[in-house]
Amino acid sequence: MLSEISSTELGEWAGYYRENRFSDALLDAEFSSLKATMVALFTSGDEDIYPGDFSILTPPEPETEQTDDELMLIGEGIFGGVRYGGADC
Repeated sequence: MLSEISSTELGEWAGYYRENRFSDALLDAEFSSLKATMVALFTSGDEDIYPGDFSILTPPEPETEQTDDELMLIGEGIFGGVRYGGADC
C-alpha cells in the first residue's frame, strides 16, 4: 500500500492522525466490526450478530438521575453545615 501512496497523501495522513489519534474505543470498534463480519461469513445466519458482542471494552454504565432527597443528603456533607428546607409555619 505504501508503494501506491504519494508523499503528499502520506503527509496528509500524518497530519490527520496528529489531530485524530487512534483511541481505544476506535480500535475496539474496528476490530469488533471485523470479527462480527468474519463470524457472519462463516455461520448460517440464523442468529443476529452484532459488533458489540465482540467488544473487549466494557460498556459505560447508564447515568441514573438522583432524587431530591439524595441530593439534599449529599449537600449536608458539604462544608458549611446542615442544609434546611423552607419554613413550614
